Amino acid sequence: MIRFYPFFFAALLSLSSYGKAPNPFLSSQAHSFESCKPIAENSVWLFSGSNLNSFEFRPDSWEIEKDGSVVCRMETIKDGKGKERIRGMGYLWTKDEFGDFSLSLEYKLSEGANSGIFYRTDKDNPVQGGLEIQLMDNEGFQKKAKKVLPPQKLNASFYDGAAPKGDFSKPLGQWNQAELTCIGPKVSFFLNGKEAFSINLNDWQEAGKNPDGSTNKFKTALKDLPRTGRIGFQNHGQVVWYRNINIKEL
Repeated sequence: MIRFYPFFFAALLSLSSYGKAPNPFLSSQAHSFESCKPIAENSVWLFSGSNLNSFEFRPDSWEIEKDGSVVCRMETIKDGKGKERIRGMGYLWTKDEFGDFSLSLEYKLSEGANSGIFYRTDKDNPVQGGLEIQLMDNEGFQKKAKKVLPPQKLNASFYDGAAPKGDFSKPLGQWNQAELTCIGPKVSFFLNGKEAFSINLNDWQEAGKNPDGSTNKFKTALKDLPRTGRIGFQNHGQVVWYRNINIKEL
């Protein structure tokens, strides 16, 4: 019978690494072992856990956690009636613009969260000047809002344009793996290894109208929106975390 001694092999592995340069993928600040994956060839880290140099944002609105994730912060304000309310403090925008690219990242939602990943977006007009992937705790948000949302506004949707093919999200509090690819008019989004949607922007021929005849918020036909812009992570009033944000231009 062959016996294995895990402590021996651990020691051997440690010795074999002695004197070598540290592996950036094993940085306790930047990555957890479970989420660490080699980045694709010719891709770059937008955020690996150490700094936010690739982004611009309002001071104190986004912070790096000890686990190497970046989290949005809230602020308390008083409305016109003097009632205190909690609101988000703005987007986390890339400094650069991107056109054709593959973006991979992980995200985690708090209970009732409603956020989004914006892309090919005019940061000064994100609602009308760009595209969004909805990130949402479907059950928690709808319960809190006391309303039922249409499928094209649920988690992993092409926001207000196309419903996801299914609910592929992990249980609340767990990390989700997301990958967005944009090539010309074609946009696809995978969540936890499953295709949530794959669309062609040229199918959106009219302002305010989706290919299936349903209405949307856009005052411009999506086929006519710019094919390049910023990538932004929304701070919308509920806590959401991101980590391991990597992009490859195509």
